[in-house]
Amino acid sequence: MAEVTVGNGSGKARYCRCGILLARDNQSDLCAQCQRRAVELEAGAPPVPRDFWEISDKLRDALASWHMGRVIAAYRLHPYHGAPLSQELVARWMGITQTQLSRIESGPPISDLKKLIRWAVVLRIPEVHLWFKLPASRAREGSGSAGWKSPIQANTHGLETDDVKPFSVISAVGEVVIVAVDRRTFLAGSGAGILAGGRIIPLASYENVSPELVEHLASQIESYYLAEASLGPHAVIPAVLVQQELIDRLLAISRGEIRRSLLRTNVAYSGLVTWLYQDAGDLGTASNWANKTLELAHRVGDVQLVRHALTNKAMICTDQGDGPGTLDLALAALADETSLCAKVRVQAMQQSAHGHSLASDRRGADYALDKAEALLSKVDDDYPWYNACRRSPTYIPAQRATCYTRLGLGVEAVALWEQVLKEPPAGSRRDVGVYRARQAVAYANAGQPEAAAGSVHEAANITRETSSIRLRRELAAVWPHLASWHNSPIGRQIGEVLQTL
Repeated sequence: MAEVTVGNGSGKARYCRCGILLARDNQSDLCAQCQRRAVELEAGAPPVPRDFWEISDKLRDALASWHMGRVIAAYRLHPYHGAPLSQELVARWMGITQTQLSRIESGPPISDLKKLIRWAVVLRIPEVHLWFKLPASRAREGSGSAGWKSPIQANTHGLETDDVKPFSVISAVGEVVIVAVDRRTFLAGSGAGILAGGRIIPLASYENVSPELVEHLASQIESYYLAEASLGPHAVIPAVLVQQELIDRLLAISRGEIRRSLLRTNVAYSGLVTWLYQDAGDLGTASNWANKTLELAHRVGDVQLVRHALTNKAMICTDQGDGPGTLDLALAALADETSLCAKVRVQAMQQSAHGHSLASDRRGADYALDKAEALLSKVDDDYPWYNACRRSPTYIPAQRATCYTRLGLGVEAVALWEQVLKEPPAGSRRDVGVYRARQAVAYANAGQPEAAAGSVHEAANITRETSSIRLRRELAAVWPHLASWHNSPIGRQIGEVLQTL
């Protein structure tokens, strides 16, 4: 086998997880119906039939226990959904982080009535099944029946809306709800506004953008990163683009410190969009967003944001295999290093290490990663980006393993990957796939094709789940390192797996 094509050109049939045959031109791993469902789930809890709350023994028992955390867990795992709903997804509905939801599900019962009411409404739990009373307006929202309007049609947080058209809720803080008639008209430049007093007020006429709204927008960023790490970029890009467009609209009408806070949040969202397109394999669009991120950072005048934007551009150079470009941008980010917060220094040093590894400089890569590792315990800022560096204790070992794999240090890289994958980052399904693909290269360089085959199989399964082009490219890079085994049984087996992607 001289060549393996990774993608849809193999001519083999592909199926959605629901069993439907996928069309040749469908670049996703989901059929149109499943894609629509994924988008609808991003908007909020779906309508469910009345017997939803009664047919599951686990859900009935959870409701009887008066423990909202157990109710949420049973709701997520309900067979009606087909596949369990992730904590990350439901946490986004609730306006909290995945970590917070995990604590709610496994911790003591929550007694705060306001929280209980809000979460019951979010999940549309009928009042008849609750151990507390809902306010009259909230009870209507939480009816939970199949005839209840979808969140695209109504989600007013207690406001009367008899005289407004169906709309989509974009964001909500207290009694201020930002809406769009639909996403298409929102992005086209019309139909967006603030829902207040039962009327949609055009966004351009709403001049009191509250600090709470800005905080709410910033608080969503971490959940988008977590969702992307689990689901891949295609499921997340549409929602993030709407949020980013919303911030642009708010910037047009804001002034003073609120405007500055919005600009800072916009930098974070633009950096997120940069990464999403990079992971989706569209490096051209990613570069455009990286340039926008850098421009916005300069408009804010925050040196930390400027250097963060430079490391985003360095990351794209790394994906392009441009070692000198990566090093230039990383060194620019590290200028006047002592004035930078620990997170930015770690981020820039990590990219410097990748630049050195692309230049076949192990000593430079080790030096940069040693410095980054020494700074990790000092990362304590409130910037809503690059939090992956403190989520996983194996973050720097994973970067070092990547550099060693690139440098062809098979045996040393294998030892590091086995350490990293013994405790993979929680919820980062896509990252585990990338690590497995790189581990396969390390195994190949160490002369262990059978071990490489196992890593390829697992990475291939994750590729199908997440539709990550980045992961497909990582897997495609495995094949040249297996040249000595291309015509052996294990080589042919690996080739067949790669051809299915």
